[in-house]
Amino acid sequence: MIHFTLFGIPVYIRPSFWVVLAIFGGALSINSVEGLIYPALFVIAGFVAILSHEMGHALVGRRLGGGQQTIVLELFGGLTSSHGMQLTRGGRALMILAGPMMTLLLGIISLWITWNIVAPVMTAHNLTFWDLAISPFTAAAISPQLYILSCLIMIGEWWTILNLLPIYPLDGGQLIAQFIRSPKKVFMTGFITSIIIGLLSFQLFHGYFIPIFMALFAYSNYREYRNAPF
Repeated sequence: MIHFTLFGIPVYIRPSFWVVLAIFGGALSINSVEGLIYPALFVIAGFVAILSHEMGHALVGRRLGGGQQTIVLELFGGLTSSHGMQLTRGGRALMILAGPMMTLLLGIISLWITWNIVAPVMTAHNLTFWDLAISPFTAAAISPQLYILSCLIMIGEWWTILNLLPIYPLDGGQLIAQFIRSPKKVFMTGFITSIIIGLLSFQLFHGYFIPIFMALFAYSNYREYRNAPF
């Protein structure tokens, strides 16, 4: 496990975090040493994006409620835990929103760099910003620099949208839990949203990645719904 401190906040990174990012970056399909560069760049982009996201939670939480924040990166993402923090409901909502806003800001900065520096390269290859946002592997055929920018744009846009869906334990689900008193309503909202998004994503993109995740969220929220007291 890797451990370091950033802005006074301890960060722990488990090996599973690197493994999952490498798989998402195409590590299982490489057939040459040169092919390692793109999974490695995806890992870097994912690490920067997810750490920025969790750092947003941690810094705002510490600023508003004090206490000690700790970040753990593992498997499919990260977790920010707080000890001794005192937050109002509104303060906790701001802490929750700070994560997605940091990810979105990272995507916007990457988009700005792309627009102002590598736009001529995109024009020469008939690429649009939509191409970069939905398929970084299109950019991989042009240059490593454009590929990593494309990864950051994709993560900044799509992960922010996904993470703000009202599905517990995503940030959107945690956000509505601050204002809806009934846990059953929170979990039922997450269950219904997961089913709808899973079906829509399969219909639109004909892929299995998002539907599988949505199925897992639907199962988790339904199980919590049945166990919730009210």
